[in-house]
Amino acid sequence: MKTASSQTMKASSFLITVRTVGFDLALVMGVLIATKHALLSIEGLWTYAGPISLLLALGVAHWRLRASQKTWGDLGLRLPTSWLRLAGWTLFALVATTAAGAISGGIAENLFTEQAAHTAAHSESRFATLPGNPLVLAYWLVVAWVIGGFVEEMVFRAYLITRFEVLFQGIPFGVFFAVIVPAVLFGQQHFYYQGLSGAVATGTVGLVSGALYIWLKRGLLPLIVSHGLANTVGLTLIYAGMQAPA
Repeated sequence: MKTASSQTMKASSFLITVRTVGFDLALVMGVLIATKHALLSIEGLWTYAGPISLLLALGVAHWRLRASQKTWGDLGLRLPTSWLRLAGWTLFALVATTAAGAISGGIAENLFTEQAAHTAAHSESRFATLPGNPLVLAYWLVVAWVIGGFVEEMVFRAYLITRFEVLFQGIPFGVFFAVIVPAVLFGQQHFYYQGLSGAVATGTVGLVSGALYIWLKRGLLPLIVSHGLANTVGLTLIYAGMQAPA
């Protein structure tokens, strides 16, 4: 009788946990998607739709994390035990994500050439004032590190993957799905100015980053730094006129 009662209590506790996590995920993703959709419809604000929606989603994620009595440190935001190891994994993450994004994005661009041409004009308007303008470069570098490097990794890797792991626990290949769902959402969130090929590229980057997050046992700093560095390189090339906006 005690065993049956214990199993019933565990099952009940599991259902409560799944419901709570499902609610948290719906709330964070709902704020992220709804806010961006609303801002994209307002002329003059579409450029800021990504950063604003991400900051709001991070705020909601932080609230829900505290409600579950957890911290960002539990999800991987902590100082490294070895700075040399951090440098090594950062370099590995930078090379792996850059290569994966370039290959998948190139394939997608060749498959969807007409759509890619339409997106190119939209991308150029986003960074139209960047080439040769140091103040604009400084602004985008802040965005690249704060929003791209820090907030995106906190939301898409640390928060969403760990929450989906709980949601998919007990399901075959649950960890795989916990990585791939945020990666798809990561790609979708870049569609508005990078188009289909950009969404495929960033989605692939999200997939590789998510796999590294699991592999590094929730090591978040290498992903944050490599993400910031990758954005810095891209923006600097556009600033110098060596790369078209994308």
